[in-house]
Amino acid sequence: MPFLDSLDIANRALQHCGATPIASIDEDSKNNQEVSNAYDKVRRAELRRNVWRFAIRKAVLRAIDANTLLLNAPTYSATATYLPGQIVQDANGVLWISLKPDNINNSPGGNNEYWDAYFGPVTVSLWSSGTAYSAGELVYKAGATAGSYQVYMSLANANSDQPDTATAWDATVTYFADQVVSYSGSQWRNLLPFNLNITPTDGPAVWAAGTTYSASQTVTGSDGFIYSSVGSGNLGNDPTVDGGVHWTNTNAANGWSRSPTITASAMSWRPIGGLALRSLNILYPVGSGPATEPSTRNVYRLPAGYLREAPQDPKAGSYSFLGAPGGLGYDDWNFEGNYLVTCDASVIVFRFVADVTIVRSMDDMFCEGLACRVAEAVCEPVTGSLAKLSAIAGEYTRFMGEARTVNAIEEGAVEPPVDDFITCRY
Repeated sequence: MPFLDSLDIANRALQHCGATPIASIDEDSKNNQEVSNAYDKVRRAELRRNVWRFAIRKAVLRAIDANTLLLNAPTYSATATYLPGQIVQDANGVLWISLKPDNINNSPGGNNEYWDAYFGPVTVSLWSSGTAYSAGELVYKAGATAGSYQVYMSLANANSDQPDTATAWDATVTYFADQVVSYSGSQWRNLLPFNLNITPTDGPAVWAAGTTYSASQTVTGSDGFIYSSVGSGNLGNDPTVDGGVHWTNTNAANGWSRSPTITASAMSWRPIGGLALRSLNILYPVGSGPATEPSTRNVYRLPAGYLREAPQDPKAGSYSFLGAPGGLGYDDWNFEGNYLVTCDASVIVFRFVADVTIVRSMDDMFCEGLACRVAEAVCEPVTGSLAKLSAIAGEYTRFMGEARTVNAIEEGAVEPPVDDFITCRY
């Protein structure tokens, strides 16, 4: 069985130590306490040590200007219902983005498929007419009431659509899951994987195993079709597998829902509800900002979950003339706190190593190396012996070497800046 969660890595570390494995993450034992104290600290250190391919992410960054605000995500609530794209933070301040509709009482983290870590921009720009936005960028516009605003996430590249202009339903267009259209004064979310020429309308509630249905009462099955109850006292009979005994398939699909209420938006934008924004209030470095312009240095806020820079063009230099650099200029990027300061004024597609926490997203070689590093940290307090440390360190070195061999750690060529000596000769 592959590594599925942090408990698997913890027990692999204890196996290296020759110690008793942990039964659950809530276990009241010395082994669990020691591993829990070390795990996240060592995990972040290992992610920063190498450019692991599984942890590489990209985010589109824009220079901060006088209208830029900072994303201030609400704390996750087990009683709130989240739509796709909504962003929350957990008790540790880690940002998560909802992946599915009707997301309620699914705590972020672990192997929860309703959430993924958010590694996008944490600055929100004021939407500007004529500007082309990239997928994943956040913008805000003034809301319908005085002093309010609405945040939108771009779902497409080169997106110049106005975010708050609703896309009208069109019977000739094929819609895919969770796409939103406007019809009859309401915003409707598509419930089907493939939706063509189904008029948006309110359908019956989803079938519930604990509800007793009367004759002719209708429900929506898990397959998206509407079923009608054959008789009264209909309890616990799933219409999708009933075979027509207790339910009749009307062959009509429940394709749309307008609950919970969806903010009007273009299809190329996703409205993000529940987000608070706050002013950056940063002290700009001397000679930079706050205007975005080429005559001064500009400030960019690093994305959520940033740990270290990854090579921005790892394949550069592969076809250099006579082994010479291909003409890349010097990179003037300075990393200062949570900001990148540069003379660049354009949009930066920033490639970086992210703080990945979901174990199923991790490379097996990283998990093996992480287990060795955790074992090194807990071996002495757990076993009272220092004799195993040398063997564990050797295992760590072996796993890191194998990771480079199979290219799990990015080791591609990075082209150096053009050399003046070569420039004058060629």
